[in-house]
Amino acid sequence: MLAIKKYFIFIVVATLIIFPISATASDIEELLQPVLLITPREVNLGTIVPGQAGAESFTLKNMGSGVLEWSTSGPQGWMVQEGTKLATAIEKRADYLRIEVRLLSAESQQNENSSGVAFYFVEMMLENETDKLICAKRLPEGTHKEAIKITSTGGHRTIFVTFSIASTQEAALINLNPVRLDMGSVSPGKTVSKKIMLTNKGKELLNWSVAAQKPKRNESPADFKNGRYVSFINDDVRSSGVYAVPPHLKDMMELTGKWVENEGYPSGAEGESLIKFRFQGTGVCLYLVTYSDESNLNIYLDERLIDTRNRITELKEKKGELLVAEGLADGPHLLTISGKDSRLVFEGVKILGKSMTRVPAGRISVVPTSGTTTTQTNYLRVTFNAGQLSPGYYTDDIKFTANGGDGMVEVFVEVISDAVLKDIDIFRYSRGSDYLFTANPQADAEKLRQNSYVKEGIAFRLFAPGTPGTTSFYRWYNPQKQGHFYHHDQTGSSKKLQGYIFEGSLGNIATSKMTNTRELYRWYNPAAGGYFYSTDSRTSNIRKKGYRFDGIAGYVK
Repeated sequence: MLAIKKYFIFIVVATLIIFPISATASDIEELLQPVLLITPREVNLGTIVPGQAGAESFTLKNMGSGVLEWSTSGPQGWMVQEGTKLATAIEKRADYLRIEVRLLSAESQQNENSSGVAFYFVEMMLENETDKLICAKRLPEGTHKEAIKITSTGGHRTIFVTFSIASTQEAALINLNPVRLDMGSVSPGKTVSKKIMLTNKGKELLNWSVAAQKPKRNESPADFKNGRYVSFINDDVRSSGVYAVPPHLKDMMELTGKWVENEGYPSGAEGESLIKFRFQGTGVCLYLVTYSDESNLNIYLDERLIDTRNRITELKEKKGELLVAEGLADGPHLLTISGKDSRLVFEGVKILGKSMTRVPAGRISVVPTSGTTTTQTNYLRVTFNAGQLSPGYYTDDIKFTANGGDGMVEVFVEVISDAVLKDIDIFRYSRGSDYLFTANPQADAEKLRQNSYVKEGIAFRLFAPGTPGTTSFYRWYNPQKQGHFYHHDQTGSSKKLQGYIFEGSLGNIATSKMTNTRELYRWYNPAAGGYFYSTDSRTSNIRKKGYRFDGIAGYVK
């Protein structure tokens, strides 16, 4: 009897133990499955006319565990023209699906069917980072909502794309791109050229010409406009898919995260992405090429979050212009643009507080000065001749007159001095094993005072920006290690910059031996994690402090 009781107790206990374990294992197995999340679930591309396109992007995330495989064959009922289907796999990162809907130009359309209803040949392109799928269908005028099924190991989803098809307006309509033209910097006696595109958004023939812009009678030439425009466009990476900061902006602009290029402009990708832009002025305006995903946009000025909710609603009305701040103290400021899984495309900024001089007559030429167009694109070359203009910021408006309305392109250019560039004194300050080098002690005065740095005098001299054969020499600071690091490579070369804060450029350094230059030696203290820089290779005192030779940082004066 006792044996039977023991056996019964064993069965009961075993059942109680095994059941929770098996249930828990089942739950764990379920939790380890991938889960697909798509945002947004629906987009509206607006009105599309023949010869034009509309595009938006969806973000796909794996909210579960393991590898998530997803695919799509495009919208149902559409004919596949290129590719078979999109298919890829994601684990922890996010993926994107970009959809572009395009109407062929008017000449390619079958205007009406037997019932007299106008039909249009529509192409839909679906693409991700590695592949694309092109589908086509004939659709009538009006609003259309297409469903696209996404099949995945993390569940099936359906997304929706809404767009409206409208016939091109009858009247001619001039369209200019870009409407703000950054010509960059040019020396006296030199010229610089850029191009703009002119198209017709109407059916009728567009007759256009460049109008001569005359200053207003009471206008002050030195205060024509208050604001310098800086474009983020990088023509060298156009159509490459990956955006990089243009060389002339490397001292002002820094990117973090993954960035793709959209017609040469920076566009966010999956994950968090940051733009840091340093400027000196009294305010700043931000320009966006696309702004349908503005809810994912956060803007900081001098590390303070800016509330732009009320202004964002005006983006469409102001054609992508967003006033971030004005009325600031005239001095150095930091603009930080933050996005997460955002496909916003950034055009550039306008720095307020910069007095602009109107370009004297005859300094800007446009070729051709007139023409006609129906559906083709006219490329116009804009040339600025600096002549003997004094250094400074210049601007003007190129006005167009046409039977399809008037248009205007703002032109901005900086004339820089071609005089002998002066060397930059670099001062050294020390605090324990931390050495701070600065070209402007006044700008770093608060930092020097708060951290009790000791002034040691001029350590060496750097070249001025723009000196041939030189490149920027950057500074970083690690608050945890309480030490600075310096290098001419903005990525830090082989140095891991995790935990370091980028503090900009001190000036320019030569990366190879030049006339009247000397080596700048770098020393490293493995115990303290600090760096020391000197033009003296026989620095016995620094060796005694535990530093060892770490190579040549560059060549200085």
